[in-house]
Amino acid sequence: MFTFNRKKLFIILSLLISTAVIKNTSAGVMINNTRIIYDQKHKSANVTLTNVTNGHYAVQVWINGESDRSDEKSAFVATPSIFRLDPGQEQIVKILSLPASLTKDRETVFYFNAQEIPATNKADNNNKLVMAIRTRIKVFYRPSHLAIAPQKAAATLQWKTVDKEGKTWLQVTNPSPYYITFAEMALRNGKQKVDAHDPEMLPPLSTQSYPLNQKASSAEGSVDFSIINDYGGITHYSNTPIQK
Repeated sequence: MFTFNRKKLFIILSLLISTAVIKNTSAGVMINNTRIIYDQKHKSANVTLTNVTNGHYAVQVWINGESDRSDEKSAFVATPSIFRLDPGQEQIVKILSLPASLTKDRETVFYFNAQEIPATNKADNNNKLVMAIRTRIKVFYRPSHLAIAPQKAAATLQWKTVDKEGKTWLQVTNPSPYYITFAEMALRNGKQKVDAHDPEMLPPLSTQSYPLNQKASSAEGSVDFSIINDYGGITHYSNTPIQK
């Protein structure tokens, strides 16, 4: 018989040392989003979690910042914060905002965490290791009345090439109020295409540089890049000019 004791469950969730943080495609409990957009004008956001296995799980959810500190105060709360998921069962989690001073002229990023613990069978050995698996996805808080629509943000990016440390770098300025999450990025010069190494997310109103995997034969050309859109899909941009 599979059992959950609420008191014991909280102890396990708070004290468990071996917690794996993984992509949501590897978990037994799946999140229906790869990202969550919390639009201020909607007052809340929903996310659905589904148990895609034949096992039983206890799930705890919470929202925190990029530092992933347990003592960090969050501007959001997820409810219900703890629940059981039986095989094939779904649970809708509602994200609500708490009183907080967030920027009004740009997005702010937080993280939604879902930690799953499989139910234990009383017939199993009491010393059996139980592994908690945590899935973490981004939550973008989007204030109302931003200067431009999110679909136009990528088109405002400004590109330059920079040589430093013996490498060619792509320097990109984001004048928009939105986070830009790159899926890929490359400098194209004629037949040569040189990819950037593991481009990271670009915050709003900021400039970052990304090293190319090899030194480009010329700093001229154009940029091909792809971003992850609001729906978790990929949007491609080609032949974006480089500023001289």
